[in-house]
Amino acid sequence: MKTWNILLKLPNGEKKNLELIDSNSFFNGYLKLKKNFFTRLIKAIKMTKSYSSGNTIERVISPDKKDWTNNPWILMIVKDNEKGMRFWFFIKRELDLTGLLVGIGPKAFIDFNNDNASDIKHNIKGIINYVITYINKFNCIVFLPSLLSSKEEKKNS
Repeated sequence: MKTWNILLKLPNGEKKNLELIDSNSFFNGYLKLKKNFFTRLIKAIKMTKSYSSGNTIERVISPDKKDWTNNPWILMIVKDNEKGMRFWFFIKRELDLTGLLVGIGPKAFIDFNNDNASDIKHNIKGIINYVITYINKFNCIVFLPSLLSSKEEKKNS
């Protein structure tokens, strides 16, 4: 399977590389997320301490090994508090403020869905909807590009 490689620089300075499966292989294209999804995600981040965000995406390498760092990315790291399962969703924002789900992980989540679901597309759509609907059921960290924080720092100088 083709993979996206994302390099994160965490607030403590540690660098972490994540590999996500290209979602094109599951959807025969990329799943489109409506603008409303992002509005509800921002609201959840503001409403609860179990949702947070930070500018930590340092580098993005596509499945065809091209550098896509300078794009509007969102990496959601989600943990289901009841089942203990983790999900990673890598989303590219579009000019019309919608988004495309381009990567999914970790591998254990992919394997679980391949083994237990007849329709992985339906499963993933359901989880994405649950994350913004049942915010008390999940912990969610939303990682944004670090270049955004660099631009803000320059603007405020």
